[in-house]
Amino acid sequence: MAIDVFLSKPSSLNRVFIRAREAVEQPTDRIVLTAIFVSLFCLNYIAQLFDTAAGERLIFATSRTVSGAEIIGFIAIAVVLKELGAQRVLRWWDFATISALAVFLIHPWRSNAALALSLLGLLFIGRSNKQLASLGQLCLGLAWIDLWGPLVMGLIAQWLLPIETELARIPLSLFGSFSVVGNIILGENGHDLAVLEPCSAFRNTINMAFIWLALIKIMRLDFRARHFYILALGLAVVVLLNTVRIGVMAYSYNQYVFWHLGPGLVIVKFAMLTIVLGLFYFGLSAKRGHAT
Repeated sequence: MAIDVFLSKPSSLNRVFIRAREAVEQPTDRIVLTAIFVSLFCLNYIAQLFDTAAGERLIFATSRTVSGAEIIGFIAIAVVLKELGAQRVLRWWDFATISALAVFLIHPWRSNAALALSLLGLLFIGRSNKQLASLGQLCLGLAWIDLWGPLVMGLIAQWLLPIETELARIPLSLFGSFSVVGNIILGENGHDLAVLEPCSAFRNTINMAFIWLALIKIMRLDFRARHFYILALGLAVVVLLNTVRIGVMAYSYNQYVFWHLGPGLVIVKFAMLTIVLGLFYFGLSAKRGHAT
């Protein structure tokens, strides 16, 4: 009597569980890195995606531009992790650091993510492996947006804000008698405007520079001299738009209400992000060369 033996293929669900078990039992470096970055994103950033109101960071308020930069940054991290593939690039002290950070991130302190990203960035940025070095650059960029940039702004504000105030006053002299005292523009109609940290272009230049870096990683480009020219042009656009906005707000109280408290703020942010994204994308993609 013949006995027929049929070998059934495992179902798709079974294959998923098999791969998940293999990932847990024998995780690759990419899986380990993906786990820590997913943890960072879920614990510290995902809530901001659903926060339509302006929340508070460690130093000053958030904005849609900041969230946009961070999202693009994590997309860039995902692209770099995909490129990493099955390479073995982590050393024993990397695993020890990542394990310590996993415990450290349990604490709900707001700056935990920035400190963890700073440590990962310093750990990876000098590596010979290109993907690991790219992750280090992106980590430091995210940490600069979240923590170090605001801290630096707090230190240099007393010198930077008067400069930005004077730049905004210069074109106003064509429309009336305006003067500057420190970081305050004095108008002839009694409307005075104080330029504070949230109004500075400093924060937006940090965000846009990080977007430039993230796009280079997403587009798999090597750094070229012309890329830095594109960055300088984009930052100049950011400073120009922000300076014009400050000048318009200083012109009259009605303009201040529209461009600071009303829809004008969203218009400027959207215009700034759209122009700079377009400039970076088309500028970087022109004559693009593949990374080596």
